[in-house]
Amino acid sequence: MKISTRLFGVLALLLAQLSALAATITVEVGDNFYRPAAVTIRPGDEIRWVNVGFGTHPTASDNASWATFTISPASTTNSIVFNTAGTFNYHCTAHSSFAGNQWIGQTGTITVSNAPQATLDAKAASIGMSVYPNPSKGLVTVTVSQKVGSEYKLRLSNIIGREVRTVTLRPETAAAGVPINLSDLPTGMYIYSLLVNDKVVATKRLVLQN
Repeated sequence: MKISTRLFGVLALLLAQLSALAATITVEVGDNFYRPAAVTIRPGDEIRWVNVGFGTHPTASDNASWATFTISPASTTNSIVFNTAGTFNYHCTAHSSFAGNQWIGQTGTITVSNAPQATLDAKAASIGMSVYPNPSKGLVTVTVSQKVGSEYKLRLSNIIGREVRTVTLRPETAAAGVPINLSDLPTGMYIYSLLVNDKVVATKRLVLQN
C-alpha cells in the first residue's frame, strides 16, 4: 500500500473520530421563542434548530455570521457547526425589533467556549437534585430539593464532557418535578448538572437505555 494511501486512511479515521466527539444541541423554535434562548457549546459542536410551533421564523445572525434561514412547519430544521470561539447573537426577523443598539423580542445567544463552568460556594452547592428513573429509556423527571437563585438549567453532557442538551427549569415547578423527554439521545452514560444562575451546583450520572 502506498504511503499516501495510508496517510489518507489515517486522516479519514481521525476526522471521523473528531466528528464523533462533537455534540449536537437542539434549540426549539416556537411561536415567539427560541428554547433554550442561550446555550454554551464547544468548538466543533452543532446547533440544530427544530420547529415546534405554527409560525414562520426567519432566523438571522446579528452580525451576519450565517445566511438567514427560515424555520417553519414547512421548513422544520436547520443546523450549523460552530468552529470558532465567540458569542453569536441571533434573532427572528419577523418577531423582533432593533432598539437601544440591540435586538429585542425573539432572540437567542450561542456562546462557543472551552472555558469550564464556574461553581458556587459550598453552602449553595448543597442543593439536592434528582433525575429519575435512572437507568431510563428517555422519559425522566427532574426534581430540585430547594429554591436557590432565580434560574435553573439542566445541562446534559456525554461521557467525554460534550454538552448534548440544556433545558431551562422554572424554580417554582422544579420541586414538584419537571418531565423531560430524552428518548432521542443515543444509549449510554451521561453526566447531568444543575446550573443556578449559570453556575454548577450539582452533578450526577444518568444511564439511558433507549
